[in-house]
Amino acid sequence: MNIALTFSGGGFRAAAFSLGSISLLNSIIMEDGTLLDQVTVLSTVSGGTITGARYALGKKRDESFAMIYQSLYQFLSKPQIVPQALETLANSNGWNDKRVRNLVTAFSDIYDRELFAGAKFGDLMTDPVGKGLRHTSFNSTEFATALQFRFQWSEKILHPGPNESERGIIGNNNFRVNASFAKNIRLADILAASSCFPGGFEPINFPDDFVLIGNEGSESLSPGKYPVGLMDGGIVDNQGIEPILLAEARMKRNRGDLPGEAKPNVIDLVMVCEVASPDMDGYRSTQQTSSSWWRALTPKTIAIVNSILLLLSLGGGFWSYIANSKITLILSTVIFTINLIVGWSFNLINTLAKNSGIPAEFLKPLGKLLKLKLFIYENLITNRFNSVLMLTMSVFLKHVRRLNYNVLYKDVTWKNRRIMNAIYELKSDESQLKKKITTGLLPRSLSPSKLIEANSDLAASMGTTLWFTKTELEETKMLESIIACGQYNTCWNLLEYIHLLKLNNENTNAEHEKLIACENQLNELWAKFQTNPKWLLNKFD
Repeated sequence: MNIALTFSGGGFRAAAFSLGSISLLNSIIMEDGTLLDQVTVLSTVSGGTITGARYALGKKRDESFAMIYQSLYQFLSKPQIVPQALETLANSNGWNDKRVRNLVTAFSDIYDRELFAGAKFGDLMTDPVGKGLRHTSFNSTEFATALQFRFQWSEKILHPGPNESERGIIGNNNFRVNASFAKNIRLADILAASSCFPGGFEPINFPDDFVLIGNEGSESLSPGKYPVGLMDGGIVDNQGIEPILLAEARMKRNRGDLPGEAKPNVIDLVMVCEVASPDMDGYRSTQQTSSSWWRALTPKTIAIVNSILLLLSLGGGFWSYIANSKITLILSTVIFTINLIVGWSFNLINTLAKNSGIPAEFLKPLGKLLKLKLFIYENLITNRFNSVLMLTMSVFLKHVRRLNYNVLYKDVTWKNRRIMNAIYELKSDESQLKKKITTGLLPRSLSPSKLIEANSDLAASMGTTLWFTKTELEETKMLESIIACGQYNTCWNLLEYIHLLKLNNENTNAEHEKLIACENQLNELWAKFQTNPKWLLNKFD
C-alpha cells in the first residue's frame, strides 16, 4: 500500500497524539509487516515534527518501533525542558556573532541533545529514505515571501526537466537549498524552525542560526537573499497537506502518467492526524467599570494633579534644604522625580502624535481623549488586544485549515482515500458522532464508552505548549491520556473508514482490500479500548 501520514501542529499535544497514532498502526499486522510499514509518505508541521522527525530517523537507523516509541516518550515526559533552555540561553558557550542568542535557538540545542543526539538531515538523505518511507517533508514558513519552506527528501524523479530538482525542492522556489548544504543541517534546527510558533518564539534565521556540521554547498546559497527568517509551518498549512500533494505528483510522474491524464492516485490513503479543533469560543468584550477609584480618573485629572504635586514637591524640596531636613528632602526628591517622569511621558505622547505625520485636523479631536476615564482606556486596549490575538491565532488559522482540507475533500480523485484523525472526535459533547450513530450511518459498536469520552475530554483540553508541566505529567497523566487518545482515535477512524468503504468502494483498488482484511483485528483492539482506553500503552515498555 501507499499510505500518507500528516502530523499537524499543536506543540506536545500534537507530538503525543501522533505517537499514539503510529503506535496503533504498528499494532496492526499484515502479510508484509505492519500497517505502519505501509506508510510511504510523511509530512509534519510544528509539534508534529517532534514525532515525525524522530520516527523517520529511527526507521533509517533500522531501530525497532519500541526503541523509537521509548525515545519519544522519554523526551516528552521531561518537565525540565524549559529550565534547560533558559540555562542554555544564559550560558555563553555555543554562540557566535551570527547565531542570535534567543529562546528558539536555545530550544534547538535541547532538541539536539535530548532527542536527536546530533543527527543531521543528511542521515535521512539516502535511498531508501527509511524502510517504507519514500517521501518525507518537515515544514516551516519563511518570512520573506510568506510561503512554505520544506525540509524534504524524496525518491528520485525518473525524468526531471531542466533545472528541476530530482527529489523535490528543499526550501521553496524562491529559496532553493542545495542537497550538499542541507545534509549538514541538524534535525534539531529543522524541528526548531518547524515548531517556532508566533508569540511563543521569535523567528529562527536560516542559515545563520543553524549549527552546520560542515560547509559543503555553502556557495549554492544566493548572496543577498539570506538570512531568511523561518517560523512555524502551521502559519500556512497546519495540517501538512500540501507536501502530500507534491509527493503524489512526483509518484504519478514516476508511474509514467502524462500531464492531465485521468488515472487513479498513487497514494491509496491519506491520514491527517489533527489536534486543532474547527470550533472556537466566540468573542466576548471586556467591560470594566469605574468600580475602583483610580479607574474613574481621567488623563486630564492626572495631568492637573501631577502638575500640582510637581510644584509642591519642588517647594518641599527647597524648604527641606533650608531647614536641613534630610528625610523630607529625600521624600520630596522622590515625589518630584516620579511626577517629572509622568509629566515627561505626557509630553512624549503629545510629541509623538504631532511628529507622526497625521494631519492636524485629525489630531485635534483626539484632545477629547483626555476627558475619558481610565476604565474606558482599559476596555479599548484590552478588547483590541484580545481581538487581534483571536484573529491571528484562531480566525486566520481556522480559515487556512478549511482551505487546506478543501483541497482533499473537494477533489474527487481523493474520494475514499482520506481520513481525518482528530483528537476531539470522541469527546463527550461531539454531536456529529452521536448523530451518525442514531441515524444508522455507523453501527452502535462504534459508539465510544464513557471512559473513552472522559479521556478524550481531558486530552483535547491541553493547550499548545512545547512541554508538559510536572502537574500534567504526574497528577493528570496528560501525556498518557493524549497518547492513548491517538491510539483509540486511529483505531476508531480506521473502523469507520472500512465500514463506509464496504458500503461504497468507488475509487478503490486491491490494496484497499488488504485494509478491509484488518477489520477483525481493529474490532478486537477497539473492544479493549472500550473498557480500558490506556491498555495499549504498556505494549511498548
